[in-house]
This record gives sequence, C-alpha cells and structure tokens, in this order.
Amino acid sequence: MKPRDYLGVPPHLRQAHCDAVQAAFRAEQKQPSSIRKEPAARPSIRRDPPPRPPALIPTDDLLKLRLAEELEYARRRLDLMGDALAADTGVLMRHGVSLQSVDIVGQIMGHIANVIRSSDPDGAVDMIGMAELKGRLQRQSIG
Repeated sequence: MKPRDYLGVPPHLRQAHCDAVQAAFRAEQKQPSSIRKEPAARPSIRRDPPPRPPALIPTDDLLKLRLAEELEYARRRLDLMGDALAADTGVLMRHGVSLQSVDIVGQIMGHIANVIRSSDPDGAVDMIGMAELKGRLQRQSIG
C-alpha cells in the first residue's frame, strides 16, 4: 500500500478511536494540586415522595381490577357517544339535559371503578368528590 492510498481510520471507527485516545490521555493526567479546600458534600434537596394513601394503591384481586377496567372502558365509550351527540347543535338544543345526564353517569362509573380497583375501598369512597354518590355509598343500612 502506498502512503497516498491510506485514508486514515475507517469512518465507523473514528469516534471510537478518538474516545479511546482521549480516555488514555485523561488517565495519564494527574489531578492538579490545589490550595483550595474541597467543599463538603451537600445533602441532596430531593426527597422521597410521601407514601400514597391506601385508597390509591390498587388491589391484588385480579377480578376486581378487570371489573374496574371494564367500567372504565364503558365510561370511555359513553363519553365518546356523548361527545358525538353534543357535536350536533340540533341534538344539543333538544336534548341538552339528557346529555348532561350521560356525562354524570360517566363520572359515576369512573368513581365506582376507582372504588373497585382500590385496596382500601372505604378510603376510596372518602375521596369521591360527588357528594350525592358519596352519600349514597356511605349511607347506613336499615335492618
């Protein structure tokens, strides 16, 4: 091979070769001595998040998790239907109250899915924001 035929390191090896040369050079270098004292390690400002309430931790019961998923799926389908109906101004003008009922039923289904999925159902009921549903779920049975 003639010297003018040599084109250097092949393109797929250039970066790896450069990295290896730099690593070898840095390994040979001594850390410069300094009269400056190194600061003490500061504690991290990051903290572990607070533990999640038991009501937000999913249950281990696979059937309950699947039931909650099905309720969420039905809620999403109901929301899609309500959105499609609300897009038609004629339907919206004639059936606005009914469309609001569809939305409320979807919200109820979502809350019930959260209660079913929770490892602490009573705590999940306490977290429900719909006062009427929460009251119905917490009412005392007469017996």
